[in-house]
Amino acid sequence: MRPLSLPGRACLPPSDAQPQDGQHARCYALADHARVLIPDLDAFHLGVRTDGTRAHALALAPGLVLLEPDPARETRAFEALALALLAYTPKVSFAPSHTLLLEVGSGLRLFGGVRALLAKVAATVAGCGHAARIACAPTAWGAWTLAQARATKAARRWHVLKEATLARVLDALPVTLAPFAAQHEHALTQIGCATFADLRRLPRDGVVRRFGDGVLTWLAQARGEAPDPRVAFSAPPTFQAALELQARVESAEALLFAARRLVMQLAGWLAAQHVALTAFELRLEHELASRHAPRTSSLTLAWASPSRDAGHLLWLLREKLNQTELAAPVIGLALVATEVSEYAAPNDTLFPMPEASEASLTQLFERIGARVGEQNVLQLFVEDDHRPEHAMAARPYRANARRSSGGKSAKAARPRNLAKDAEPAPSPQSLLDLPEVPLPSQPRPAWLLEKPLKLAMRGDRPVYRRPLKTLTRAERIEAGWWDGEAIGRDYYVAADDQGRMFWLYRERMGGQWYLQGLFG
Repeated sequence: MRPLSLPGRACLPPSDAQPQDGQHARCYALADHARVLIPDLDAFHLGVRTDGTRAHALALAPGLVLLEPDPARETRAFEALALALLAYTPKVSFAPSHTLLLEVGSGLRLFGGVRALLAKVAATVAGCGHAARIACAPTAWGAWTLAQARATKAARRWHVLKEATLARVLDALPVTLAPFAAQHEHALTQIGCATFADLRRLPRDGVVRRFGDGVLTWLAQARGEAPDPRVAFSAPPTFQAALELQARVESAEALLFAARRLVMQLAGWLAAQHVALTAFELRLEHELASRHAPRTSSLTLAWASPSRDAGHLLWLLREKLNQTELAAPVIGLALVATEVSEYAAPNDTLFPMPEASEASLTQLFERIGARVGEQNVLQLFVEDDHRPEHAMAARPYRANARRSSGGKSAKAARPRNLAKDAEPAPSPQSLLDLPEVPLPSQPRPAWLLEKPLKLAMRGDRPVYRRPLKTLTRAERIEAGWWDGEAIGRDYYVAADDQGRMFWLYRERMGGQWYLQGLFG
């Protein structure tokens, strides 16, 4: 077990007020009734420090604004962060001092090792708008203690992978980092106990009488000598996340920065539920700046193949926002997962499977559709119709990809003829010398004209730039009587004296010749 420990608080809003003449620069700090908890960067530069008194902080920074903690909002913020971190492990738990614990030992190979996983977790935490100090150790309390040491700069080593090494590192840390230190700080100072090694050298009976048996239990759990079961954070059965913006946003493109946090939470929820999405809804809460402005609006994104890749979803959302005009400034966002489906993660194989290439092609089409419009991305489908001009249809890609039984696949049988070799070629034509070229391997050309071209006649021979000679027997197609577009045609493969192949037909009623397609 290699837990990660992430202590931190939600970031405070940055100061955007400029000092006027005779006024002090405004800065912010989070404080309780007596002491400063967290100063922002501007206050820190003025000398305000954590655990300083309120009076001292106001003396150092006259423009300091002291903010009170909001436990309910902090809880919601950490639950949102825990939801996003479920993308890396299903075992995320809460710990004291605003800390999240992640059990990641079983997923190190999946994410490419400890360093790669730490980088991914750090990027997710930063993307969610939080500042954190990350540490890892073989035990939960060990990782928690190293994270506190990193946050207070009490040590220089925060990543430990072996229990033997963890024991040596913990012994050198100050005992004031322990969660029970604040309760027994005076007693520990009186007996000269400065490090965890000093605490371990004390008689066990005396420690139990003075501090209770919880101290020894904590030490054993931190060193991996006792079990430490924890209750994991449980993802909700449905996903709906909201975010209040710190300032009004007037541009749709600027919403992507804030929406990124919601998408990261969505990716973590999808991983925890083992599902994927084919659509989600982004709801916008508008500022009522004008009488006719709507209170809310929404953007719906849908795609063909189920996905839970945060990068892919963000790309689609960016393209959607780039094409959106806001009806009024936005002050809040909400993301709702509307179409959820089962999802099985692809297996890593030595040789790529066809499904992998199809998934990549699907994502490519979705991105093109998001950029140029879904109605402009078309896919060809073979239809069960004998008439060549109706044998294929072009429909929007997403609409047909999401429809399980919409169109025929590309492997469907090509249109069949009602009568084959119905009659021989027309009456013998004058001799035409043709080069020795083989007949096309396929009876249908790949290139069909959008509309059949009426051919002129030279004697009894059809002409397309040059006189043409038929090379095959007639292939009769009679169809379409059911929809009012009945046809009766005899098709031939023809060639000119330069060896170019054409697909012609002659109407049975009237005998007019038409060019239908060209062979490559």
